[in-house]
Amino acid sequence: MAIPPCRNQRVPTMTARTLSLSAGLLLLVIPVLLPAPEAIPEAGWRASGLALAMVLWWLTEPVPLAATALLPLAVAPLAGIAPLETVARPFSEPIVFLFLGGFLLAKAIEKSGLHERLAYSLLGIAGQNPARVLAAIMGTTAFLSLWISNTASAMVVAPVAAAIAGAQSGTRAFSTALMLGVAYGATIGGMGSLIGTPPNAIFASFVGQTYGIEIGFARWAAIGVPVALVLLVVTWGSLVVFSPGLRGAEIKAGSDRARPPMSTAEKRVALVAGLTAGAWLTRPLIELVFPGLALSDAGIAIAAALVLFMLPSGDGGRLLDWPTAATLRWDVLILFGGGLALATILETSGLAAWLAGTVDAFSALPILLLLGLIAAMIVYVGELASNTAMAAIFLPIAGAIAMSLGAEPVQFMLPLAFAASVGFMLPVATPPNAIVFSHETVTRGNMLRAGAPLDVIGIVVAVGLGYLMAPIVFG
Repeated sequence: MAIPPCRNQRVPTMTARTLSLSAGLLLLVIPVLLPAPEAIPEAGWRASGLALAMVLWWLTEPVPLAATALLPLAVAPLAGIAPLETVARPFSEPIVFLFLGGFLLAKAIEKSGLHERLAYSLLGIAGQNPARVLAAIMGTTAFLSLWISNTASAMVVAPVAAAIAGAQSGTRAFSTALMLGVAYGATIGGMGSLIGTPPNAIFASFVGQTYGIEIGFARWAAIGVPVALVLLVVTWGSLVVFSPGLRGAEIKAGSDRARPPMSTAEKRVALVAGLTAGAWLTRPLIELVFPGLALSDAGIAIAAALVLFMLPSGDGGRLLDWPTAATLRWDVLILFGGGLALATILETSGLAAWLAGTVDAFSALPILLLLGLIAAMIVYVGELASNTAMAAIFLPIAGAIAMSLGAEPVQFMLPLAFAASVGFMLPVATPPNAIVFSHETVTRGNMLRAGAPLDVIGIVVAVGLGYLMAPIVFG
């Protein structure tokens, strides 16, 4: 996901961009001009150049992330890696339309102001205990991230947290913890929902395509919510320890501003959102009662978006209009489609299987240790790169590794999907980190000190809970 520029963030120079572009183009051309090494399929050899070029450009951003995601459409057919139909199909996967519908629902929530009301209402019950206020901030942000993007949820709650922090004097540690809580809560909350963050959906789509296992909203929530809750509680405890001034102190209320009564738009959006969430969660039951009804999570999301375009807002407009819809993150949908296309290419070209065969040296390692090493690589590279890209690159390779080791692929890949969303250490790791880094109390140093142990904790929770719970939820 693209990171908005923030204070002290390094921007690549023109020379660096030129070098990165040139290196990427060389990576694309060399496998076409040179014969494939022995044991690597010809299509896999050429796919390796495409994959490396995409990784390089996703890491260095000489062109926008979404533009890099379009590379498979242009390069794969020309290089003889895969036909256009095969490469284009992932851009129209049902999971992409689930995200589109979710984004449109989120836009309607933001347009009505319902998200702000929810944030202030939940914070109103926290009282004046700093640790409870921090818990409320993190819980509110995490809950919002289940339904809207982690960027949007952080943008909503960050001003509330800043207002609370600004009302205090001599409590810089509390202010820092509060702002970091916004960023970390947004990131963790996204893990709990299928639409919360792209790696979740990439995992679900890849598993559906490759192994024929359907993972819907309710099925993901059965494992995603427990993982998010555990990580949220542990992160809250870590921030309380990181900021000892939180214990035993009292703060001035900063979230008790009066709010007008709920508007017609807020009520109607809340109704549509509630019905949508209910339909997602009860879809298996609905299909049992009405076996001929071809329901899908993506279809429910798009239907909800269409209803929002139709219903009046009560002030002469609609709950959702096209000028508002046009502002959603279309680049994220393209990036998501490109990630799925790359995953498809890695799988169909034989490159993922070849890469999996090169890890025989690690076959003697315990599965959990091997998973931990791969998860650590994903997390620490992901501190500098797109989490969508990390999921798209590593999940198909992980599936092939699992097959070569005789392990259950879904159980092997799920912890890595969670790990792709872990990123607490650097301002550029996630958009929420970048958002709170603009606050004066958040520095690189204290984000690094707070985030470094949380990255390790995130790896342990992702690998441990993900591996143990996968057989229970997915069978």
